[in-house]
Amino acid sequence: MSPQKLDTNLISKVLKGDRSAQFQLFELTKGILFSICYRVMNDEDEANDVLQDSYVEIFQKIHTLKHSEALIGWMKTITIRKAILHSRKKIHFEPIEDVEIESSEDFDSWFDAEMLDQAIQSLPNGARAVFLLIEVEGYSHKETAELLGIAESTSKSQLHYAKSLLKKRITKLLQA
Repeated sequence: MSPQKLDTNLISKVLKGDRSAQFQLFELTKGILFSICYRVMNDEDEANDVLQDSYVEIFQKIHTLKHSEALIGWMKTITIRKAILHSRKKIHFEPIEDVEIESSEDFDSWFDAEMLDQAIQSLPNGARAVFLLIEVEGYSHKETAELLGIAESTSKSQLHYAKSLLKKRITKLLQA
């Protein structure tokens, strides 16, 4: 069973506090949520800590979920917020006025997921957080700005900066 196709019976049992169902939900979703934690935290131990904290909150507040079909999105939101809150001291936004950013959109090179992940993990914390929230998780600039406590314009400029850095880093990895 994939996390996107959670059985309504399982969700019903989880909502009633069934420990076995909670464990099943954990097993079905831990990969997705750990991936979110790790991408934001960029540290496996810290990601595991945030994941654990996320599940504690998820199971404490699951009774507040109004629409069971939104369970995965709701769990992801809790996890992202926990990860951002936990890493807030580490997320710094580099001033980009002094950084030369290429505006070319042409990029025809082939690369694999491992290269992309490596390039994303090498981004500065602030640019990585903005990139992941917008491009991977689908948040808007407004939502990203609210989550990170920054201006919407900062979110936009950091995303542009992240994309420019990714292009340069992937090009460099391809040439290696």
